[in-house]
Amino acid sequence: MQGGTRTHTVRFAGFGGQGIVKAGEIFGAAAVLDGKHALQNQSYGSSARGGLCTADVVVSDGEIHEIEPDAFDLLVLLSQDSWRAFAGHARPGGVIIFEEDLVQLPSQLPQARRFPLPATRIASQELRRRIVTNMVVLGCAAAVSRLLGRTALEETIRHHVPKGTEELNLRAFAEGWRRGEALLHA
Repeated sequence: MQGGTRTHTVRFAGFGGQGIVKAGEIFGAAAVLDGKHALQNQSYGSSARGGLCTADVVVSDGEIHEIEPDAFDLLVLLSQDSWRAFAGHARPGGVIIFEEDLVQLPSQLPQARRFPLPATRIASQELRRRIVTNMVVLGCAAAVSRLLGRTALEETIRHHVPKGTEELNLRAFAEGWRRGEALLHA
């Protein structure tokens, strides 16, 4: 929080090819549609596909002054490398959602609430399209964080995914949302 304004920092991280940047872009655009201020930034590792990549989003009720946060309210970590690099950047009491099939938790854990999500397995086995893993993750992150309204996210997804894939992406998002709610109530 900054000076009475509610500001939240979010980082999506994993390896190139997981749809990290697209998830961050949608989250940021949905924040604006939801009536908030947002700033989105991304970085890629040495290779676009396979290297470490991040998408950061700052969401605020007012002006945004922090453009490169050091600590995050919500971390979504989809690879072991992203866990090693960023898990320690969770704010105390923050949230970490991690890909349970790709991240092995170390003995020393950050002081954040941790939620395992088999996002790749859900996309591959239940939705039959691994490419929508990022939408499963986005749905879970949105449900757990409650930073944005579901309607704004769904509308943004419709306009930011390739034509003809809207319904598949929305189904993946809905499944992620359902899983996020289940994790909150577990």
